Amino acid sequence: MKVILRCPLCREKFKYEVSDGWPDDCPLCHERIAHDREDDDVVIPYFLSDKTKKTDGVARQIMDGSETRAEMAAAMAGVPVSEMNGLKVTNLNDRNDSEQAAVKVNNSITQHMDQMRARGMPVGFQQQQAREAAAIAHTGSEPYAGARMRSKLRNIHAAGSMVSAPEMVPLEIRGNPNYVKRG
Repeated sequence: MKVILRCPLCREKFKYEVSDGWPDDCPLCHERIAHDREDDDVVIPYFLSDKTKKTDGVARQIMDGSETRAEMAAAMAGVPVSEMNGLKVTNLNDRNDSEQAAVKVNNSITQHMDQMRARGMPVGFQQQQAREAAAIAHTGSEPYAGARMRSKLRNIHAAGSMVSAPEMVPLEIRGNPNYVKRG
C-alpha cells in the first residue's frame, strides 16, 4: 500500500510503499530520516494547538517587548543595554495553574506587610471600610451633595463664557436606584 509521506528535512512529499516498513532515507534529498530509538522508549507526542500557540505567543510578545523597551531606554539614557537589563521580563510565569503571570514580589515592603498580617494588623485596601465609607457618602441629610453642586456649577459656567464639562457622574452613582439626575 502506497502512502504519501513528507520528509521532515526537505519538507517535500513523496509516495512510499509502507508494507515494506518505513523508509530509512528520503528518496528526494537522500538524508537519513529513520529513528534510531528502541521500541520500548517512551515517546511524548507533540501537542501544540492554536490555543497553546496563542497563549505562548502572548508571553513571548511581552518578553520581546520588554527587551525592545530596555534597548530604547538605554539609547535615550546613552548607556549600554546591559545597564537596562532590569527592565527586561525574563521570568514570566505562563503556566495555566498559576493565578497570575507576574512572579510574586518579595522585597522589604512585601516582607513588612507579611509581618503586619502575621500580627493581625490591617494591610492594604480594606473592602469593608470602603463599603462603610461609600454608604455614609450616600446617606444623611445631604446625600449626593457633591453631584448636585457640580451640576449647579456647570449651569453657572454654561451661562457665561466657559464651556460646560460632559456628564461625569460615575456609573456607580447613576446606577444607584436613589440617584436623581439634577440640573
